Amino acid sequence: MKSPTEPDLVVIPAGPVLLGVPEFPAGSTLPHPWAPRVLEVPAFAIARTAVTVGEYLAFASATAYAVADELRSDPRFSDPQRPAAFVSWIDAVRYVHWLARSTGKPYRLVRDAEYEKAARGGLEGKRHPWGDEEPDGRCDFGKPDGDPRPVGSYAPNGFGLFDMAGSMWSWCEECFDQVASPDRARMIYPETQIRDVRLNPVCRGGSYKTPRSAALYCAYRHEDPSDGRFDCIGFRVALTL
Repeated sequence: MKSPTEPDLVVIPAGPVLLGVPEFPAGSTLPHPWAPRVLEVPAFAIARTAVTVGEYLAFASATAYAVADELRSDPRFSDPQRPAAFVSWIDAVRYVHWLARSTGKPYRLVRDAEYEKAARGGLEGKRHPWGDEEPDGRCDFGKPDGDPRPVGSYAPNGFGLFDMAGSMWSWCEECFDQVASPDRARMIYPETQIRDVRLNPVCRGGSYKTPRSAALYCAYRHEDPSDGRFDCIGFRVALTL
């Protein structure tokens, strides 16, 4: 089997990240409020762009993996440089497992705090990866009936990462309740409590369909079911160092 082409990676140094700033906008109708807290994040590497249609279909060809029919038939994703979509969290995990096995390196999905730290690009307390300015002309968003632009169509952030806001939501490794509620993150869930736990994986970053700029904040996290295949959720690869 042909070895996969490895992603172009950026190393993010170890250190603290202040999550959840600025404060959740007063009066916002976003479904997932956030609160500030500081976490120490070990050094890791993250792909410069989201996984593209071309990369994902190469994985499917190499492994005979059954991808969503829509990814092959939807004209919005005919360009191999557009971000991969119609990819469930399960599909994304299969991809990173294949990449890890094929290369012998510990590839995986990006973790929640890693995504926020990487998205901030070295800026502290700003709304977006580029600062506090509005997102018009700075990222791919606000097109509910449109299509995503190819990866890297806008300027990178301070770490040299593209499309950390807009373009395509990115699946993260953890479940929503593991990271949104610090107390739950320290618990082992008994079987009797399983209904109280939100097991949906975290999504970060917003997408080309995102209508409201607050959902593009570095602080914002969303959730969706692990088996859902949507036209606005893809993923980005990370590497444990």
